[in-house]
Amino acid sequence: MDEMRLLRRLGQEVPPATPEQLAAPRDRLLAAMTAPSAPPMTARRSARRGWRVVLGGVAAAGVAAAVASVVVLAPDPIGGGVPAARADASQVLRHAAAAALRTPDVTPGPDQFIYSRSQEGQATRESWLSVDGTRNGLVREGEGGDGMEAVIPGCRNGRAAMVKGGRVVPGRTEPCSPRPAYRPDLPVDATAMRAYLVEHASGVPGSVNSIGKDVLQLAGGYLRPQSRAALYEAAAAVPGLRAVENVRDGAGRSGIGIAWPSTNGSGEIVLVFHPETYAFLGVSETSAVLVLAVVDEVDQTA
Repeated sequence: MDEMRLLRRLGQEVPPATPEQLAAPRDRLLAAMTAPSAPPMTARRSARRGWRVVLGGVAAAGVAAAVASVVVLAPDPIGGGVPAARADASQVLRHAAAAALRTPDVTPGPDQFIYSRSQEGQATRESWLSVDGTRNGLVREGEGGDGMEAVIPGCRNGRAAMVKGGRVVPGRTEPCSPRPAYRPDLPVDATAMRAYLVEHASGVPGSVNSIGKDVLQLAGGYLRPQSRAALYEAAAAVPGLRAVENVRDGAGRSGIGIAWPSTNGSGEIVLVFHPETYAFLGVSETSAVLVLAVVDEVDQTA
């Protein structure tokens, strides 16, 4: 099961509700998400155009939405914290926020691509997605020539190449909107990120399940360290999360999980973090992103 199917499942689990039913939970979520908290520490990093930076571990977002999968560089272990196996969910997420700020702050150029390699069971996936969404990208599943390969068309001046069977149809275009693999406009502090998650909720307002879907989708995109830290800090304020020890991501790597509540008794989605570095590894028993790099062209790898 890939991330987009997880996201769809999360969305399908949210039952229809009346405005009267939504009022109370929305007020509670707004209160929790907008409560003031200490901002995460900041870091100054220089960004150099043309770097190819290998980073280390987040869950893959779906190819269908043309969202880049991201892996955050695993920093040195963070000293002085509560051991992961005994930490609660908010502690793990705040450690993950601090870890994010220890990664290189690289701003991709608009003409570059986000390369990722992910694993789901025995299946592998590689993708090259346009940073600004205007250039043709590529998705490849399987090993060698035995798998599927499909062009992800870039969007320029409101038109994109028509793709059929994974290949561009010569001379044919269709209307489009760019889907950038990098979001430079996301908030860089926890308070603003909380407000952003509430304002841009894609599901039922006030639903923790819906917020979980949005956090997972954002975590699967390429974020600068400040935005990723803000996302984890905002998630730490969501009620009902639970830390789970001794879980494994889709590649079998062991870590500590953050169990996100689900509805209708269908089970929780567990996001897996490294037990020492707090790098985001993937989704429990489902997926793992192994490599991410900022590259200059399709087919270039880290």
